[in-house]
Amino acid sequence: MSNEKKFFDAMESDIMNANIPEAEKSKLMKNLLQLKNQKINLMITGATGSGKSSTINALFNMDVAQVGVGVDPETMDIAEYDLDNLVLWDSPGLGDGKEADNRHAKNIIKKLNERDDKGNLLIDLVLVILDGSTRDLGTSYELINQVIIPNLGKNNENRILVAINQADVAMKGKYWDYDNNRPEPPLKKFLDDKAESVKRRIKEGTGVDVDPIYYSAGFKEEGQPQTPPYNLAKLLYYIIEHTPKEKRLSFVENINRDEEMWKDNDDLKDYRKSIVQQFGETVKDCATKGADLGGDIGSVFGETGRAVGSALGGLVGGAVGVAVGAVESVVSFCTGGGCYITTATCEEYGKPDDCYELTAFRNFRDSWLRKQPDGERLIAQYYRTAPRIVRLINRQPDRSEIYRSIRDNYLSKCLSYIESGDNEKCKELYVEMMEHLYEEQDRWH
Repeated sequence: MSNEKKFFDAMESDIMNANIPEAEKSKLMKNLLQLKNQKINLMITGATGSGKSSTINALFNMDVAQVGVGVDPETMDIAEYDLDNLVLWDSPGLGDGKEADNRHAKNIIKKLNERDDKGNLLIDLVLVILDGSTRDLGTSYELINQVIIPNLGKNNENRILVAINQADVAMKGKYWDYDNNRPEPPLKKFLDDKAESVKRRIKEGTGVDVDPIYYSAGFKEEGQPQTPPYNLAKLLYYIIEHTPKEKRLSFVENINRDEEMWKDNDDLKDYRKSIVQQFGETVKDCATKGADLGGDIGSVFGETGRAVGSALGGLVGGAVGVAVGAVESVVSFCTGGGCYITTATCEEYGKPDDCYELTAFRNFRDSWLRKQPDGERLIAQYYRTAPRIVRLINRQPDRSEIYRSIRDNYLSKCLSYIESGDNEKCKELYVEMMEHLYEEQDRWH
């Protein structure tokens, strides 16, 4: 049994063991079957030497995609790598001579026009990789403007992603901070300008808007260690964002689990957290489509969240629990079930979302608690349990008394600790509150 099927097994187990009506289980199982049958077909192409195989190896830890190190290109025809629900098509680009280029162009066009058994275009997304180490991109523009975009059909802007590889040698290795694995300001400006130039040239040639990104896949020669990539998480984020939502889960178990591959990015966005959220949105929107769960989705897909967290352990770093919490909080919060205890207590007393108390607690969480050794774990645990506890409290006839007790015995005292600068005592009391409420929930069912 593949890892991919184990992930979907976790979803199936969650559904079958959920405390929901049988009719809703039936709807969820039907949605699950549709998700299990989805395949994402990703074509990766680009000029010879742009680093297609290196990119595949870095993203999916696939040594089968042999990296070319000699004079002749390694990938002579379109190679198919079937990873269960994820199918990669490694296609040679142009630049191997007129005869070979004509053959490659015909093969790419044929594949782009191929349809699946349902009559839909087979290729969901084309990733075009440009060689950042060269100024001569004429062959790449020919590939994009004359071969790929004219054969993408409708919705073509959402079916192509252009990425500039080998950012570290874009200026012949100058202005690359090797200690921190990132471009220094002169190189960053050069790369930003290059991405803008590529965008403009494609727009002029096709009328299609693309937003190129730049990265470095690193390099892995046979028998040698992988050099650290840069912006690989950003590349994966954009790949998933361009993927139809119902097919995104096909990536979960195939992502490289080596933490070193994902840690260095431009920090313009928390790409790793955003990737986890993308998977959570698919669970929310696709797995629960048409089902009425009363906003209690977070309590249904607990094992699913853990399965995603485990699969993405390398992507999110060592804190697998953060991934679990992120998935479960997205599943719960985005469906309207994500009201947390401090918010619910303030709402009970008619206080707005930007009231003094909530602002103080959020600042405590973001400015102090997240930086503590156990901070992210506590926040993730809170995201998992708090929405369900609030829903249970709101069903009780004495809910006002419960919220008054929470305010007087915990939140007011926590706020006083924050105001006096005793954050450690605030954390201890807040943990005590959550443990108390977790025990109390058994009598609220």
